Amino acid sequence: MPQIDAAVNWTNGKGQVGDIVVSMPNGSTTIQWTCGSDVASFAISGLDATEFTRTDSGGQVTTFTTVDRGDTAGDYTYTVAAVQASTGQMTSHDPKIENVP
Repeated sequence: MPQIDAAVNWTNGKGQVGDIVVSMPNGSTTIQWTCGSDVASFAISGLDATEFTRTDSGGQVTTFTTVDRGDTAGDYTYTVAAVQASTGQMTSHDPKIENVP
């Protein structure tokens, strides 16, 4: 099963992760988020239960993994709430995962 690695980084005053593109012809794909630059921890919530095996991280974590079934094309939004390592400030960001045929 292929894996996509995504880092949650502190940039432009908030915790952010880039949009993720999953190629559906590859089948089920593991997505793993980790703390990047100046991020102490993050929480992920709101992943679609019909497409992802784990829909949230269960609170603040430093690593989170889910499996995208890769069987339905479209854009899936979710929320990342990150804590800045140097200040303890928390912000939220709503990136997307795009499943492409």
